[in-house]
Amino acid sequence: MTPSPAMSVLSSIDWAIIFLTLSLSLVIGLLVRNKVAEGGVAGYFVAGRDMPWWLLGTSMVATTFASDTPLVITGWVAAYGISGNWFWWGGVIAAVAVATIFARHWRASGVVTDAELCELRYGGSAATTLRTFKAALNALVVNSVVLGWVLAGMAKIAEPFMDWRRLLGDQAYSFAASQLPDYLVFQSVDNSITLIVLLSVTLAYSALGGLRAVILNDLFQFFLAIVMSILFSVLVVQSVGGLEAMWLRLETLYPVQSETSSAAVGLSHEAVKSFIPAFGDSVMGGLGMPFSAFLMTIGVLWWTNAAVDGSGFTAQRLCTARTESDAEKGALWFAFAHFVLRSWPWVIVGVAALVVYPQQDVERVVEAANQCEFDSTRCSVEMRQCLDDRYQCEIREYALLYRADTESQSITNDDSDKVPVVFQQDRERAYPALLKDILPTGLLGLALASLMAAFMSTVSTLINWGAAYLVNDVYVRFINHEASGRRLLMAGRLATVMITLLAVVVAASIENIGVMWELYGGLMAGLGLPHLLRWLWWRANAWTEIAGMSVGFALALGNYIYGQIWGFPEQQISVLPSVLASHPIHVITWIALGACVAALVATVVTKPVEPGQLALFAKTIRPNGFWGSFSSGLSGGRSLNYLLLSCLISIVSIYAGIFGIGFLLRLEPMKGLPLVAVSIATLIVLIRRMNAIDLIATDAEVAK
Repeated sequence: MTPSPAMSVLSSIDWAIIFLTLSLSLVIGLLVRNKVAEGGVAGYFVAGRDMPWWLLGTSMVATTFASDTPLVITGWVAAYGISGNWFWWGGVIAAVAVATIFARHWRASGVVTDAELCELRYGGSAATTLRTFKAALNALVVNSVVLGWVLAGMAKIAEPFMDWRRLLGDQAYSFAASQLPDYLVFQSVDNSITLIVLLSVTLAYSALGGLRAVILNDLFQFFLAIVMSILFSVLVVQSVGGLEAMWLRLETLYPVQSETSSAAVGLSHEAVKSFIPAFGDSVMGGLGMPFSAFLMTIGVLWWTNAAVDGSGFTAQRLCTARTESDAEKGALWFAFAHFVLRSWPWVIVGVAALVVYPQQDVERVVEAANQCEFDSTRCSVEMRQCLDDRYQCEIREYALLYRADTESQSITNDDSDKVPVVFQQDRERAYPALLKDILPTGLLGLALASLMAAFMSTVSTLINWGAAYLVNDVYVRFINHEASGRRLLMAGRLATVMITLLAVVVAASIENIGVMWELYGGLMAGLGLPHLLRWLWWRANAWTEIAGMSVGFALALGNYIYGQIWGFPEQQISVLPSVLASHPIHVITWIALGACVAALVATVVTKPVEPGQLALFAKTIRPNGFWGSFSSGLSGGRSLNYLLLSCLISIVSIYAGIFGIGFLLRLEPMKGLPLVAVSIATLIVLIRRMNAIDLIATDAEVAK
């Protein structure tokens, strides 16, 4: 274990920077609070539809720049190496499909939420039911699950730093702790106070300024977050002697295990550096999945996911665009910034963390902490201090530990050689630990402020998005269709408060977020194909979506209930035989494919949408694909084949950018530079193809 200087609470400068950042967010909300009253629902929930591409795209990046993301990536690098990032790099295909195929359609639709599109596309009572159900699901269930995940990530970041007792004093701290109900305690009182402060600020500017305040805050928050993540990665690498020294030390600390060696050495340096994952449950450094599961992720899951066309908060952002061209370019900027720009600062920090906190050292600290917990005679002074006050701990690897079981345990005479496991390691905690160990006063406060900004950006989007469903798809649709602008503004702010309070209470009570995601994932797995078909094929109807969603949910819920009540047979993880499903991705894929079959069957056995409704939709959207006479004379200027080629060019550009930068950071310029050149060249080609339709439209206007 490596001693380090005693950890102190944040300095007054750090606190000042944090509170200045929070205050600036509030000021932005105050400045635009009057602007939102001008446009009713559209003014509050889609920012008056006048956002330029760079602003709405940056807002989308900021929203996905959640505070928990760098922690997750740090954990993936430790468990699987750099190739662990394929868990999110696989999303490139869907992201560019939104940019090149669907972004213009969302802006042309004129809707406020993706649920509203159901009635524009299908019409009739079935579409109304579908709209209402999807609005309630996203507003009440999805928000709560996502917020629970984000709150857990922010709590993990704040825990080593936010010592509120020292800031508030014993009396005020004790009073605050006594007022907190048990269901609002997120692991500790300090975490709870931190989250309440951040949520209060976020709620205030979101309720005051609507989506316009959210987007303007996103711009500031993204700039702060991306600059600090890059600066932090540079400082971390410098702390280990630079890139060359980091890779050399990684090679020393994590040697390749020889075939004759009986000692497990864990992840090797070769596995850490590799961009291509190994496969199989027994492969150290692999993704822990068979190759078939990886192929299903790349080949099936991306297009069976409900968000494949941008449904959700992405659609809401695209609807804020000033023009269809702004929506398209904003989505493209999001795809590049999301995958190319921000991947590597986090990945490199994850690699450096393996050097700064070597795995063997962390394991020794875990063992020492467990010994100290139950036997004071085996407890060092430094470890005792860590157990008594983590804020003053001098063992830096202790920051990677968490208490897995707080119930008292004892060691009997029969088990005197065994140490109960109370403390376990969590490599995700290496990210906040590095913040504490590497950054000086001032920069530490700025880094924490940037992560808090990322947290607020995500939360503000979720609560505004959820409130949009309640106001636009419930209140305006069924209760008060003729509501005045003032009343709509009040309804929007009230819904924002309600969504926040509900989501916090539900999120705090969720014991197993993974189970919630499993059920929600099954439901959403049945919507990917229907969401594609509604844009591409005239024959799709409301029952296409209803059948896909219902079957997906029924299969996922049935599989879960069967396992809970009767249990799965040995060597099975689902009701399916192991030859068909040996990994959770297999299960999700079969659920998705079953839902797709149901959606297609429902489409052909039910009546098509009324011709008048289809004609209205085609005139509004100018869809590509298989629309027959409904799209005659209404072409958007580009064929589906043209769009698919643009999609392919985008995929090449983004992956070339990701791996080009990666090879440069691995100090392999002969591989990196050509890939970066390919990325830039294909991006230029892509932008020219996107601009072509706008030039055609301009020429047509001039001709008129």
